[in-house]
Amino acid sequence: MKIVWSWLREFCPTERTAHELADRLTLHGVKVEEVLRPWSGVRGVVVSRVVKVEDHPNSQKLTVVTVDDGAGEHVVCAGVRNYDAGDLVPWARPGSRVPVLAEPLAPRDMGGVVSHGMLCSPNELAIADAHTGILVLDPGSAAPGDDLVAALELDDEVLDIEVEPNRPDFLSVLGVAREVSALTGTPLVDPRPPPDESTEAAADVSTIRIDALDGCPRYVARVIRGVGGGATPITAQARLTACGMRPISPVVDATNYAMLELGQPLHAFDLHRLEGPGIVVRRAADGEPLRTLDGVDRVMSEGDLLICDVERPVAIAGIMGGATSEVADDTSDVLLESAYFTRTGILRTARRLDLHSEASHRFERGTDPEGLEDGAARGAQLMAAWSGGTVSRGVAQDGSTPPRRWVSMRPQRASRLLGYEVAHSEAEGVFERLRMTHRVAGDAPEASIEVEVPGYRVDIEHEVDLIEEVARLLGYDRIGTHVPSTGQPGGAPAGYRFRRRAIQGLVRSGLYEVRLMTFASSDDLAMTGDTDAVPVANPLQADERFLRTSLLPGLVHAIARNQAQGVTETPIFEAGTVFRLHGENVVERQHVAFALAGQAGEHWDSRVRSFDALDATGVLGSLMTDLGVRDWGLGDPPGHPFHPGRSASVLAAGVPVGIVGEVHPRVARDHDVVGRLAVCELILDPLIAGVDEGSVVVRDVPRYPPVRRDLAFVLPEEVAAGDVVAAIEEAAGELFARSMLFDVYRGDPLPPGAKSLAFAIDLRASDRTLTGEETEPVVTAIVERLRREFGAELRSG
Repeated sequence: MKIVWSWLREFCPTERTAHELADRLTLHGVKVEEVLRPWSGVRGVVVSRVVKVEDHPNSQKLTVVTVDDGAGEHVVCAGVRNYDAGDLVPWARPGSRVPVLAEPLAPRDMGGVVSHGMLCSPNELAIADAHTGILVLDPGSAAPGDDLVAALELDDEVLDIEVEPNRPDFLSVLGVAREVSALTGTPLVDPRPPPDESTEAAADVSTIRIDALDGCPRYVARVIRGVGGGATPITAQARLTACGMRPISPVVDATNYAMLELGQPLHAFDLHRLEGPGIVVRRAADGEPLRTLDGVDRVMSEGDLLICDVERPVAIAGIMGGATSEVADDTSDVLLESAYFTRTGILRTARRLDLHSEASHRFERGTDPEGLEDGAARGAQLMAAWSGGTVSRGVAQDGSTPPRRWVSMRPQRASRLLGYEVAHSEAEGVFERLRMTHRVAGDAPEASIEVEVPGYRVDIEHEVDLIEEVARLLGYDRIGTHVPSTGQPGGAPAGYRFRRRAIQGLVRSGLYEVRLMTFASSDDLAMTGDTDAVPVANPLQADERFLRTSLLPGLVHAIARNQAQGVTETPIFEAGTVFRLHGENVVERQHVAFALAGQAGEHWDSRVRSFDALDATGVLGSLMTDLGVRDWGLGDPPGHPFHPGRSASVLAAGVPVGIVGEVHPRVARDHDVVGRLAVCELILDPLIAGVDEGSVVVRDVPRYPPVRRDLAFVLPEEVAAGDVVAAIEEAAGELFARSMLFDVYRGDPLPPGAKSLAFAIDLRASDRTLTGEETEPVVTAIVERLRREFGAELRSG
């Protein structure tokens, strides 16, 4: 919400500067984003009187204007002619600045006539969007030579306030002025003159009937006759523009100005376009049509609230008027609506229609049910003053104002919540400053304060809301900084810590984390073969009617989308929740899954290859090491949708905890994935039980180089390389650093049923460089261990 500083001071004439007050408001819970100067780009523009207007000798589009700024006459060329001799206009003389131009003005030749500066339109001065003519000032508003900024009060500042949803009273100048008054002690004043009323009664002109009191408890209408002349004052147009609203006409501008000033949305109907003439507030019938002011045909739903005349709908209540009754240039009589609509109905209709307005923004958050008459009176008074109309006596109305609430607060409770002593007198002083009627209930020291909540404070419903007001007004700086003791130790639960370790491990392996939606389609369930999915009652998309049972379908779709965008390397993972039905209950489990597709790296010294099942098992092994899971292995192929020869189940302590391998090529193609697709999915909960916390060892970076020995062994075909690696590590003992299988050979001169496995074995000590005398016994131990356990023969080493 943007609040013009001079407008605010009309209601609360504080002597503080805009920047001082912005800091004070922010410290007390009303965040001021910044202090703006919307007309700072206007410099050097002065008021001048038009002396004469002549046709341009060489152009049919231009006019030659002579103006007098009190110090002499000057010639200016202009492209429009909506002024006459004697009119006062803004003249931007050479060297001056206007917001629409990047550089200062300079004399320039225009078709053979030198133009000294320019005459300015409201748009060029950032006063209004209108660019149809030069701004013509009121005859008595200024004199030739006056600085335009000072004459029109354009040296103003604007507070840009971030309004929280629970404080809709700050969506008005009066609402912010109340807060300023409470914080500074400056009394509020009311600068609004009452409307001059005619003898004709508004209730005799129009009728009001509410058939939906639950959606519209009260409706008030004013009648203004004889509108159509005059113009919105320039200062009012400037204020509307600074607050983000476009000046349109005196009638519409009056409703917007009053809304910004008081927070009560208003709507003007052309009285002669209303049948009756009367207003009926009712619920819509399902499928009932209405064309709104933006020219769009809307279809209403049963339960939407409509403003109607005695025959047809004329507006969507609290959101937008209808085209059939809008105010136009030929409008002479106006019925001015000021109503109180309940929040939920307006919010529901606005969201369903995706139709939002300044009025709906306020009604959705809550308006003051006690402010209808004041809003209507202010709008009618401005409308009559700006358009030359007359206001009929009184109002036409129906419904009643909801009663005020009384909320009780205990100062002792406030002291416990805020952490410092809140005296009874201090709390009462806060409500005095907030202009809230209050009374003491009970006897000391247990006495409470009962507060009558005014209609504009829709956020105050409970005791804690009053305590918040006490904290704000007394100052947040009084609240201590100590952390209260709790009954439980801090830190994340074990399951969350384990999940975080899994994420960090996959990131270290070079994978990218993705966050996918938790919904699944029937095709996704068919991919994984799951039949125990949880259906969604109101899905976001019609084809995603279930909660996901696996992370893999989402990763497969993500791979396909990346490949469609030309991404050739896609190593991604997700850690998230899956859902399954267990009887009538929904069971949630934490899973982690990754998918590898495309080229496994591109480098000048690497051959191009695709990710495959071995890459997936390598990432899996690294992850298990990071998690501290020691007793794990691979089991039988899991079946559909995986490749039967390139996939396996993952076991931890003999219990299945997931799958790893390649998706069957046919399944990958069906889901638009090109090439091999290697995946893995693990259930995290059972993995925690297999964690060996002692297996995760953190070591310093080695200071001494390793001694490498390459050993090749002839072994029976059935011996697994992984078992050999484990035996090498155990035999090497404390000097073991790492081992790597770098060659597998079968064939002559090896006998049938035998194979050769060659290992690069690094031996290292943490405090010295190993010598040959130290490493030979280790090599001997390794050779002896493999011979004894597997029948291995040393081939070379």
